[in-house]
This record gives sequence, C-alpha cells and structure tokens, in this order.
Amino acid sequence: MPYQDLGSRGPVLGISDATQQVNPFLLGTGWDVLFDASQYFSNQTGLEVYHIALDGPVGSSLVVLRDGKTWDYVAQGWKNGWDPQQPLPIPQQNVIQFCWNVAFTSPPYSSSNVQPMVTLWLRQQQ
Repeated sequence: MPYQDLGSRGPVLGISDATQQVNPFLLGTGWDVLFDASQYFSNQTGLEVYHIALDGPVGSSLVVLRDGKTWDYVAQGWKNGWDPQQPLPIPQQNVIQFCWNVAFTSPPYSSSNVQPMVTLWLRQQQ
C-alpha cells in the first residue's frame, strides 16, 4: 500500500508529570512527552506514526500510551530510534503519551541530560 510521508512533529520536550498526572511509573514526579491532535497539523484520517526518535534520562525505559492505554514499552528510553513493526495509528483526537521511569540521571543535572525529547514521523495512506 502506498503512503504519503507527512514529515516530522517535534521535537517536543518533556514536562514534569506534576501537572499531567499520567505517568504510571512516577505519578506526579516523572517525565512525560505529550502529543495531542493539535500537534499532528492535519485534519486527515488514516494517520500513522511510522518512526519515533527519542531521548531521555540515561538508564531509563518508557511506556507509550494512546489515550491513556498502554500501546508499547521501550526498553532503552535514551538515544533511541523506534521503528515499530506495527505502526501506531492515530485517530484524529488521540493523545500520544510517552512516560519515563527514571526522573534523574548522572550529575550534573541539567535539562540537556534529563529532560526527554521526542520526534514523531507521520505518514498517511494514499
């Protein structure tokens, strides 16, 4: 089936779960990266995430949620490219959440070695 590449969305920086309260690992204290429908920049149907580039605290793993339900686990949550065998379909109103299980990493602590970052690559069936 042919696809149209819709390009990337992001990078989006992580935020503390203190305001979101969605992180199943570190409720209220962990890192989350959230993508909502406004960030897909498309009113098209049939969108899929076919690649994800992510980075987070060294030694971390993460869970990927679609509307609060577990979609997948990523064992290495830092410096990782994720190419799922099953692309992630995105209905127009879905929220995609990435939640890390490690809040901190090696000192010195700074946003560059702790705060996660995610870029999604989207495509659409033609």
